[in-house]
Amino acid sequence: MDFELRLDSECPSDWNNQLLKSPFGNVFNTFEYSQYTKNRLGWNPLFFSMIDSSGNIRAQAVIYNINSNKLGKFSKIFPKKFSKFKWIYGPVIFSKDFEVIIDTFLNYFSNLNKKIDGTLHPLYGVNFNNSHLQLQKWSTFLIDLKQSKEFLLNKMNKKSVIKNIKRSEERGVKIIKITDSSIGDYHKILNQYRKENHNSVYDFEDTKQLWDILKPTGFSGYLAKKDDMVIGGITFSSFNGYLNEWGIARSNIDKTEKLYSQDLLKWKIIEWGINNNQNFFDLSGFNPNPENSKEKGILDYKKKWGGIQKDYVWVRN
Repeated sequence: MDFELRLDSECPSDWNNQLLKSPFGNVFNTFEYSQYTKNRLGWNPLFFSMIDSSGNIRAQAVIYNINSNKLGKFSKIFPKKFSKFKWIYGPVIFSKDFEVIIDTFLNYFSNLNKKIDGTLHPLYGVNFNNSHLQLQKWSTFLIDLKQSKEFLLNKMNKKSVIKNIKRSEERGVKIIKITDSSIGDYHKILNQYRKENHNSVYDFEDTKQLWDILKPTGFSGYLAKKDDMVIGGITFSSFNGYLNEWGIARSNIDKTEKLYSQDLLKWKIIEWGINNNQNFFDLSGFNPNPENSKEKGILDYKKKWGGIQKDYVWVRN
């Protein structure tokens, strides 16, 4: 089958509306996320479209053209010079011939003589091959938000989830929505948490612009408080009925006093998703074959929520 393949620097006017026509449309391929990465991360977004002979769009994706020498202050995070194409959960497909479209998509980028770093959507599975690229299996857990609260609670680990949610509530933890006026509180505790885990911190403008730019796509979040003190937080996106968790923040007080705010926060996001007719809550990626204790701990934490493990493809060369 012949396709016209386009890679445009300007975003088509109906880009986001087209994404909503596919169950695989996601926030990482929206115009808004492309503008955040361009403004704050220095990534150059390109808009890929695959069009059939009848003029129908069969797939689209935002492709991030990343050059380390154009990252400004972020270049210190990347000690080696590099240039690559990156995409997240793409391409978004609008027909049933997944294998043909993904094969065409991967072959197109493998022939552009540039490094590639991309992930396919977890709902596609892993039944793909490409002789030019390294296809690594990665995984996530998806919580089906079309199920009832009772059904989902029965799937969760009773000792490390159900009890922790009850403990958190009994110990006085309150969950409130993040607002424009409290995004600074979230940013502060997020950076504290990142410092404690030896990760780079964010400028407030990074956090604020992510919040402001992605709000129209359904970006939101919760703070956990104890006695008017912020002890935790999580942000999440909800574009097209598909929730992704973003920055997780946790205070030392939450750890030392065993307040379990993270479990209560995640449960509140699940409740919100059910109440607002969302489809899935994606708990973010992990190595299905953990190579160290840290990776094993990440897998175990995500697994305890009773979601469906979905393997997907991480593409590199």
